[in-house]
Amino acid sequence: MQPTDATPGVNLKGFLRYVAGLLNRCPYWVASLAPDQSYALAQSPTGVRYLLHVEAQTPTHEDALQAVLTAQQIHHAQEVILVALNGQYSPWFRALAKAQGVHLWTLEEVDYLVMAADLESNTPLAYLGLEVRPPKTTLVQEPAPARQATQGF
Repeated sequence: MQPTDATPGVNLKGFLRYVAGLLNRCPYWVASLAPDQSYALAQSPTGVRYLLHVEAQTPTHEDALQAVLTAQQIHHAQEVILVALNGQYSPWFRALAKAQGVHLWTLEEVDYLVMAADLESNTPLAYLGLEVRPPKTTLVQEPAPARQATQGF
């Protein structure tokens, strides 16, 4: 995708790398770009797979949703996050995205991701509705020390 007049010089792949890097700084998150570098793929602490896509302009047509929903199936993601760098989503587009289960972010929501990465905390991501519970760990008790052998009974 080429930069538009409204967003000169925006490097969408670079922004996706930035978002993936921020997620990698959050506890128990793992993120990277998809092989075609059109999407970022992230796995939450609970194992939920997210597909993230960035648009320079706020999408105004439902084809944008169809494209990310198709990519969601291809990349076996459970959740989709669509990020618009310029503008706000229209109410009808928000309703359509909500019906499809797509998270819509603007730069305001990306600020919560920046905060989460800076704090190395998942709490700001929970505010955005992402799965962030830390993985359960199993505590193993230390073995009791062996009794010393004694002679006789």
